[in-house]
Amino acid sequence: MTPSSASDSPVEGLADGDVTLARLAAPTARTPTRLAVVGDHHLTPTEAGGWKALHRSEQRLRAALSTIDRADADGVVFLGDLTRRGDPREFAVLDELLADFDLDVPAVAVPGNHDVPRDGGDPTPPVSRFADRYATGSYPCRVDVGGVSVLCLDTASDAAGSDAEGAVSPGALDWLDATLSGVESPIVAMHHNLFAPRRHSHHFARDEEACVRNGETLEAVLRRGGAGLVLSGHLHWPATTARDRLRELVAPATCSFPPAMLLLDVTPWGTTVRLLPVAGRRGLTEAYDLACEGTAHSRTLAAQADAGYFEGLPLVDERTSTARVGGDVPRSLRWR
Repeated sequence: MTPSSASDSPVEGLADGDVTLARLAAPTARTPTRLAVVGDHHLTPTEAGGWKALHRSEQRLRAALSTIDRADADGVVFLGDLTRRGDPREFAVLDELLADFDLDVPAVAVPGNHDVPRDGGDPTPPVSRFADRYATGSYPCRVDVGGVSVLCLDTASDAAGSDAEGAVSPGALDWLDATLSGVESPIVAMHHNLFAPRRHSHHFARDEEACVRNGETLEAVLRRGGAGLVLSGHLHWPATTARDRLRELVAPATCSFPPAMLLLDVTPWGTTVRLLPVAGRRGLTEAYDLACEGTAHSRTLAAQADAGYFEGLPLVDERTSTARVGGDVPRSLRWR
């Protein structure tokens, strides 16, 4: 695998605009709802380089916020790892960016492993302060957006010091079990992945784990409550897989290859997921080159693009039988 030039980038098509990542049968919503989903910024004003393109982290998040502003989204979900190290200076830059854009829609974030205090780490504010600033004051929590309810879980605080694995506390599992029974169109949001990376793509190594440690227990609660979609980040790669009608959708990172975000259109007929780059052709190529030169994980990301991952989009299409000419919903119900 060798770095590319701008003319032969394996993600050349992404630079031209958004593409459909998936068409899902669920969730559905009586009120059409557009949800922006943004993951893994690793925002830092002090670090540069690496496969996460840290020198671009502020620029990429600013581009994502600008895209949200133009997309006329009804709400925004941030899937954690908002900061590089949980440093108060990083949170300060994040708050400045959010204030600059002043998103006039419901917005909520779940914490990632880089956002919560770690043993021997930087002086990271407690997760209670994170919840006060970026959620409803505590986790788990529910945020209603249009016709859907976003149920937010903290998978980072109970991970017993592990960066790769997450965990959902017993109390959060009880809350989720009770809450799902009263929600018509739930979407569960968390940072760590429900399913192991290998389930999303055979390119990931079998021993690479980024999932929730008590995932089987969580799966049982989700199925019992009728949850159809789980959003996660952490993997830095746009992907989706399902098991027994429970689907996980993984958002890409804004900082690393491919720097992008997701836009979900939830309608009475299902959900269309679009992948929106937050960098142009040169930015995508730079991110790809850094991935090629980075860690084993980042080289796996680049290898998937080399294998034609983006040429085969959408990854899944569960709505072929109900698709309409010119889009997935009648023109009269399209967005404002």
